[in-house]
Parts: sequence; structure tokens; C-alpha cells
Amino acid sequence: MTRTSPSSATWTNNTVLQNTDAALGAARSDAGPVADISLPTIVSNYRALKSLAPSAECSAVVKANAYGHGAAQVSATLFEAGCRTFFVAYPHEGETVRNAVGPEPTIYVFNGVHSDALDQFAACRLSPVCNRMEEIETWLRSELAPPYALHFDTGINRLGLRLTDLQKTVEAVSARPPALVMSHLACADKPDAEENQAQLDRFQEVRKAFPGIRASFCSTGGIYLGANFHFDLMRPGIGLYGGGPAYPSGIRLKPALTLTAPILSVFDIKAGDTVGYGATFKAKTDMTVATVSLGYADGYLRSASNFGFGILNNTPCPILGRVSMDLITIDVSDLVDRPKQGERVEFIGPKAGLEIQAEAAGTIGYELTSRLGGRISMQWRTEE
Repeated sequence: MTRTSPSSATWTNNTVLQNTDAALGAARSDAGPVADISLPTIVSNYRALKSLAPSAECSAVVKANAYGHGAAQVSATLFEAGCRTFFVAYPHEGETVRNAVGPEPTIYVFNGVHSDALDQFAACRLSPVCNRMEEIETWLRSELAPPYALHFDTGINRLGLRLTDLQKTVEAVSARPPALVMSHLACADKPDAEENQAQLDRFQEVRKAFPGIRASFCSTGGIYLGANFHFDLMRPGIGLYGGGPAYPSGIRLKPALTLTAPILSVFDIKAGDTVGYGATFKAKTDMTVATVSLGYADGYLRSASNFGFGILNNTPCPILGRVSMDLITIDVSDLVDRPKQGERVEFIGPKAGLEIQAEAAGTIGYELTSRLGGRISMQWRTEE
């Protein structure tokens, strides 16, 4: 079964609300780029990651609209699969997830809490991840019921309580301890990095200061580092969607999102002709090229200019020239049959691998999917 809707569709109480103009959704699917998202694949990835640490709880990071995959749809699906803890970055993201999963799960907000957001935390039963002493004080003064977490910076030097304030923090929360202490690895995607063990040693000291409190240390890459990094709660993000560092033997993750866009025009160019703004590509031989309905206004990165590629009929088709606002031109010279207007080119998916495309664009899979924009028609498949 496929649910097709523009990005304005929302889920409430695990039920998708279709856009009332069904023809609009169908028209958008035919006319422009489409992101086809397999919810069963996300569940399969979740279970594969969970299998690496059967004794730990496996949560789900669904910030940034579930990395571009649809936070409401992904959260509701993972709740049905047994997930009971979710992480977002902002309270408004938490509200979206709460509406999708109902009152039971815990929803942590990574970026902390401020006094002007307390009403939203209360209304949506959100749990802050406190990164500063001031946030701890704000939350404890509020006397709101949801549990809270403490995030300690063990070496990434980005966000979190300082280790020099460890004893001060223990004393500050003694009357109402946190439900979770956590930290975040800087080099989880590099298994041999010395910093991983150094951060683990520091986090062990944090955990000793909070006996009996659950601990969380690893996101996707950290899960792959082994049992010492798993603790009580794992926080996979990109791995849920089939991206991230190379996964270990014994499991298989699959990309959940396939991005395609239709061909608008097919034509021939001569040796010496240039393509696109700035004439950054010049043909060395006669070529057949196709212009595709996808651009940086859809969230496809301009940095893929002259480096990215599409896949058509199992054939790589390099991007020629610059990615413009609405259009990309690709080389289709190697295809056996000349493509036709309306044929769809895959830019992310099982053939155009997420991390391969990200590398070609000089970035990572996280950015490639989380930037996908509102002009893209989203389709969520509930069955394979």
C-alpha cells in the first residue's frame, strides 16, 4: 500500500490524514520530484540495530523531520514496532511526534529547555535534555512532571554540561534526579580514533556519579563500536534510514528513501558545447543529454554540480554543469535506448546509494536527506 501526499499531510493518533485534494498529490507526483519512503525498511533497520545490543533499549532519533523521511510517519510506525523513546532537537518537533505516537512514549528534546518554552513542554509532555546548569534550574523550578536528562560534554566540545561541574550538578539534582545521563561521541564513524576510548573513560566517571540512573552514549556509529559503548539506551539516527558509517557484519541496513525526478527534455549537443550556468561543463565529444526536474530549491545540493549522478535503466548518468534552482542536466549518452520525456531518474536509492551520492556532493548522507524540500512529493509505503 502506498500513501501519497504533499508535505502538508499530518498523522494524528497513528492515522494518516490525506490531503483533501487527492488530484493535487497525484499531479505533483507526475510533474516533479518524488521521495518514496519505505516504512517497513525503517522498521527493519531499527530491528537490525536493536539486535546488536539486545539488553539495551533502542530509541529513535527523529529530529529534522526524521532526517527528511517524515517525522510523524516514521515515529508512528516505529511506535507500532515497539519503540518507546524518541529524540528531537526542538519542542515543535516534539509536538509533531507526540501527535503521532500518543501519550505513552518519552520524547526528549536535545537542545534543552528555556522558560519561554515551558508551556509547550507541559502541553506535549516533552522531556528536556539539560545542557547547562541554567536549564536544570529552569526545569526543576517548573515542577513539570516529565522526566529529564542530563547531557555531559565528554570531548566533542559542542553542547553539554562541563565535566568540571560534575559534582555541582550531582548536588543540584539530588532532590529530583534525572531519568537519564548521556553524552555524544565526536568520532564514532572512525572506529580506531583514540578519542572514542577517551570519551568512554570520561563518561564512565559521569555514570559513577549517578548510580542507578540510566545511561546513553551511542548513536548509530557508536552502536558499531561494541558493547562497552551501548549502556542502557542507544540513540540511532541515520542508521534507521539506511545511511551512516559502514555497518558490521551480521546485519544489513537498507536505504529507506528513493528520490526520483522526471526527464523534461532529451537532446543532442556537439563537442565544444557548454551546459548550464557559468558554462562549467564543456563537451569533449558529441553527447546526448537530458534535463531533469530537480534542483537546489528541492534541497538537492548545488555542490553536486559536475560531480553527482543519476541512475536510469541501471546506468550511471553524470550531472553536467551546475545544479540550478529547478533543473539538472545529465549525460545519457551511455544508455542503450534514447530516454523519453517523463522517464524517472533515481538520485538517491538502492541504485544511487545515499552515502555514495553524499560523497560525490562533498557532504554526508545526513545533510543530503534532511535538506530535501517541500516541493518534493512524499510517498510513504506501508507494505513492501
